[in-house]
Amino acid sequence: MRKLRVAAFYPHPDDMESQVAGTLLKYVEQGHEVHVIIAMDGRRGRGHLPDNVSWSEIVELRQQEAIAGAKYLGVTPKFLGIEDHRLLEDRTCYETVITEMENLNPDVIFTCAPNDYHNDHRALSRLVINVSWTPVFFSDTKAGVDFNPDFYVDITKQLPTKMKMLMEHSSQMKEDSAEALTTLNRLRGIQCSRSDIVYAEAFKLYKRANWVKAYELLPDDNFEPPIQIVPTLEKN
Repeated sequence: MRKLRVAAFYPHPDDMESQVAGTLLKYVEQGHEVHVIIAMDGRRGRGHLPDNVSWSEIVELRQQEAIAGAKYLGVTPKFLGIEDHRLLEDRTCYETVITEMENLNPDVIFTCAPNDYHNDHRALSRLVINVSWTPVFFSDTKAGVDFNPDFYVDITKQLPTKMKMLMEHSSQMKEDSAEALTTLNRLRGIQCSRSDIVYAEAFKLYKRANWVKAYELLPDDNFEPPIQIVPTLEKN
């Protein structure tokens, strides 16, 4: 596979880590170029922070957490700085997202599913597919709700690093955050029906003409095809 330019467009600090970090780690390991774009400023993600912490302080903290998480990929995120809960399909937001898309000119794009639980997730998903001209993969929804995958990426080896990346967002992590995420990735691994795939991330391809073989842009695993079941001609 030639060297790809991979773009991950996600709304809030910590979304990239939870939804696609294992796959991005795999791209980096295979020599591809990865870019992380965070659309929102994170100001309303107060998490464990006390009420007297200002929005500007939250924005700064969450950016630092995002930078720390992305360091495991060897990249620095690009922050678009759109205010939390203010991402709209208007001219201003459209110009912000399409300008970054044009600057990157990626070969493959990852973003949230259009039916994910948060309005910022849904709005960014729609903006990304509206401004993109290359294949877009939607990552899993929160807890996998109403998400029927097209493709899976084995992240068994990458999961420990993915969890370290997620834990960099200490202001956001709840006690059950790690358990919830590993449980979802374990479920996706089980769905692969291979004993060597313990954890996986799941994706849906945004269907468009000329993207029939977009799956070839996913990280290369070089799996052998499964043994085919040969029907018997014997009668009972």
